Amino acid sequence: MQNMINDLMEITVLGTGSSSHQMVSFAIKKFLNSAEIPFVLKEETDIATFLQRELVSVPCVQIGDEFLPVQSNGNFNKSLRVAIKHILKKQNFGNMKKIIIPVDFSDVSTNAFMYGHRLATDLGAIVKALHVYLPTSKELYEATVVDVDFIELRKSKLENFVKDFDRDWGSDILATSIIDSEFRTGFPGEEIMDSLENNGAEMIIMGSTGDSGSIKKWFGSVSTKVMHESHCPVMLIPENAGYKGVHNILYAYDDIELDKKVIDQLVDFSMKFDAVLHLVHVNDDEKPNPGYYLEELFKEKYPDQKIKISTINSLDVVESIDEYAKSHNIDVISMGTKDRSFFDSIFHESITTKMALHSELPLLILKEH
Repeated sequence: MQNMINDLMEITVLGTGSSSHQMVSFAIKKFLNSAEIPFVLKEETDIATFLQRELVSVPCVQIGDEFLPVQSNGNFNKSLRVAIKHILKKQNFGNMKKIIIPVDFSDVSTNAFMYGHRLATDLGAIVKALHVYLPTSKELYEATVVDVDFIELRKSKLENFVKDFDRDWGSDILATSIIDSEFRTGFPGEEIMDSLENNGAEMIIMGSTGDSGSIKKWFGSVSTKVMHESHCPVMLIPENAGYKGVHNILYAYDDIELDKKVIDQLVDFSMKFDAVLHLVHVNDDEKPNPGYYLEELFKEKYPDQKIKISTINSLDVVESIDEYAKSHNIDVISMGTKDRSFFDSIFHESITTKMALHSELPLLILKEH
């Protein structure tokens, strides 16, 4: 989903023409062009103008009536990053890809955020850390009373969480994904889905864990809702999964009609990493094997995609996929899923849900469009 960008942004970079001045101008142009935000960038090098505007230091970025200093006393990279984020946020980051990562400050969600931030860097995407506060409330005269002070503490914790991740990101301003934050109050499942829609996100990344009783209850209340209702790809990150790049992707195919509908998303994702795509079908002798069809489809439509097609004869789909993944150095497992009716969702325990609870690897869930 593209954002509505109506205003031509006018930006002035004030400085002496030094290398740091040139770096500021270059970085701003780079990000605004990437975001497809229309802009005009001017240069101001007149020292008299600096004095007239009472600038403390240069280089400095002016946008409207705001002046954003870019410090050169050891904090140049950090302050330039802050300035660029401030500029981009005025247009909701334009048409840059956005990845939503819900965080509840647990080890599971923190690890998912670490994974997602590095993935977003490789994809050239913006990361939005989303915290949804579900208040403990009581009904008084038909009004819900919540602890406002506690909400402020949670907001502060979210901002500190983002600052901690954004503190030491290396020397290249263009290299690391910019992190934004969003705080909401309400039911997590509903608020996450609303955030996806409002931000036009291309992906959501969430933490997942093993299949203990308490985890199953949590998983069913939040992650499963997002997994089934989101129309953008959902990636679930196990607690101990670390990001090592994406070199091998396993796609568990089974349904020709579903596979045709998600295959473009899968190829688009894999080609961004020049990854090998492993198409794996677990044959239980109840359905025809669509492997030949997919092989012909890839030869014709995606001749540059690296693929390996395999069939496994087994009645245990989840275990077979897991064993193949371990023996072929798979980095991400991908599965397609369909929209189901309310009653189908109640009575159907999907392979995708089983895989999400069982796998020790990130699971990328693609929805048919």
